[in-house]
Amino acid sequence: MKYQPNRDYDSNDDVQTPPELAERIVNHFKPRGRTLEPCRGDGNFLRFMPQADWCEIKEGRDFFEWKKKVDWVVTNPPWSQIRRFLQHAMMWSDNIVFLVTINHLWTKARIRDIGEFGFGIREICLLEMPKSFPQSGFQLGAIYLARDWRNQITLTDLSTHQSNGKNSAIRLGHALHTV
Repeated sequence: MKYQPNRDYDSNDDVQTPPELAERIVNHFKPRGRTLEPCRGDGNFLRFMPQADWCEIKEGRDFFEWKKKVDWVVTNPPWSQIRRFLQHAMMWSDNIVFLVTINHLWTKARIRDIGEFGFGIREICLLEMPKSFPQSGFQLGAIYLARDWRNQITLTDLSTHQSNGKNSAIRLGHALHTV
């Protein structure tokens, strides 16, 4: 079917965020305080967060061994391990930004996890899919989760195709959280 997402791609979860995309995300969210990049890879997010701590399994610094409180986690996590990464990030940070296809957070289990950890979805930023990423047909986004967030979700278009050059934002109903 012409408009069905591509489910036939191979990925070893080693997908590097292009520097210009990392810069756009960091400039939008402006993480402050103690920040962690748990999947350093080539270090493209760290170029724009030079004081941040980092983990990288390929260099013997496993995120799942991280046990220190941070203010922000900003990363492009391995998409095959989203739930595990999300759960661990919510244990150690109050603010989390994950670069993922937005469908990754909309499963019942992940929505339940977000509520049980006391988080809410604060903002979803729509982004264009880099050509170097697996082309799945799903929308790429930087999803911002905040501890104790119970207000509306903001939907922002950060894609480069915007004609007016300004970020457009839409407020979406009530925040997604469990009661």
